[in-house]
Amino acid sequence: MADLEKTASVPPKAHDTQQHVQEVGDVDLSAYDYTEEESRRIVRKLDWHILPFIWWCYLFNSLDRSNVSNAKSDGMTTDLHFPTNGYALMLTLFYIPFCTLVVPGVMLTRKVGPRWTIPGYMVGWATMCMINAGSSNFAGTLVVRLLLGAFEAGFAASLIFYLTTFYTRGELGKRIAAFYSCNALSGAFSGLIAYGVFQMESKLWGWQILFLIEGAFTFAFAILTGIMLPWSTEKASFLTDREKEVARMRILKDGSTAVNTEFDMHKFFSPLRDWKFYVFAGIALCYGVAASVGGNFLTQIIGRFGYSTVKTNLFTVAPYVCGTIVLLVTSYSSDRFRERGLHLASALVFVIIGCIILIALPVSNKSAAYFATFLITFGAFTPSVLFHTWHQCNDPTEDGRAFRVGAFTFLANMGGIVSANVFLDKWSPHYVIPLSITCALEAVGLVLILGLRTWMWADNKRRNKAQGVNWQSKDVPTEALADGPKNPLFRHFY
Repeated sequence: MADLEKTASVPPKAHDTQQHVQEVGDVDLSAYDYTEEESRRIVRKLDWHILPFIWWCYLFNSLDRSNVSNAKSDGMTTDLHFPTNGYALMLTLFYIPFCTLVVPGVMLTRKVGPRWTIPGYMVGWATMCMINAGSSNFAGTLVVRLLLGAFEAGFAASLIFYLTTFYTRGELGKRIAAFYSCNALSGAFSGLIAYGVFQMESKLWGWQILFLIEGAFTFAFAILTGIMLPWSTEKASFLTDREKEVARMRILKDGSTAVNTEFDMHKFFSPLRDWKFYVFAGIALCYGVAASVGGNFLTQIIGRFGYSTVKTNLFTVAPYVCGTIVLLVTSYSSDRFRERGLHLASALVFVIIGCIILIALPVSNKSAAYFATFLITFGAFTPSVLFHTWHQCNDPTEDGRAFRVGAFTFLANMGGIVSANVFLDKWSPHYVIPLSITCALEAVGLVLILGLRTWMWADNKRRNKAQGVNWQSKDVPTEALADGPKNPLFRHFY
């Protein structure tokens, strides 16, 4: 009897009434029968069971990518007899698999599920990080970095796709920011860890100890993640039957056209037929350069001040921490106002101003130049969150979102190749040419962002005028939008 009562309490499935709706009068948000309190309770549970693990997962991922900068400052390139521009070559080779294997990596996640790929990728790069500590020459380091890039390639994109299966479009920005803040904060962590490790007395070089410590912790946490993370709302043991149904309706109302779908190759590559995909692609390449500068070259930029290795690493901590705060505040504001374009544009403005200051100032001017590094971190990390949130909010299909996040992550990672080949030792310590190139690319990205946002705003306005309504993206259930923008009810999330 109790089971019958529980079954009776679950409302009819929303998709029975709202699939393939194309007329304004047929839209019925009341079909998604749950209260705001129910929704908030589910979000609290999801946050508690997902975000702490995701946060640590991405922290280890970010540490692994930023620790090479600290290792260089401790003399790794000298100890392993790197040739001229060998460091740049090492970064470039890392980015080749890191870029080219993103789409295959996220495709694998769609086919076998994040339950296997997310912890699997972590185990892979953790092993490579520890092996890197044992590298005895430049050639060995290049091989290890190639394999490390292959394991890391699909990780971040898989995490973002994973979150879209739990959270609505209006909640996604803060959640991506919650784990992506580690990308900025890892610089502070790595700097502090390096500060302590590089002062240890040991038979090993400091950078070897750094790689061993970070690799071992990543390996252990990967095992814990595989055991503890929920991999779908349907299988989340901490949700009741009613909460599982409400969780499904939340995503159908403001997230996806369907949930837990089978992988469809045709739908996976369908975004290639959308012209906006290529505008987003240009934005990804531009902001990727800024993200790489903040992650891989901030230590070298601060090195222009002429401080010791220990002090140089310590001086990276404050810009990274402040960059993390700006990232969280901007992402919260973006979700609060359900606005992406202007928030994203503001981040690139910070980077542009920071680069201009560093270009204009002489190397001897330390105070203003140090302030400029804060501006760069203000804008270098935020775009990765808001950009991915923006394009994910405008594709209601699981396969389409997976391809987009993979393809755009690939292009953003390509920005790392660009920065690795312009921030060469011959331009140090002023780095005028590399900073000028970075500034110009962010200006191009700014134009693309503002242009695309303006077009989305105008297209929404045109649709509203034709239908005699004043709707935004939240007023149309995503379940009805299997055809995407071809459906006249579609509203861009800009």
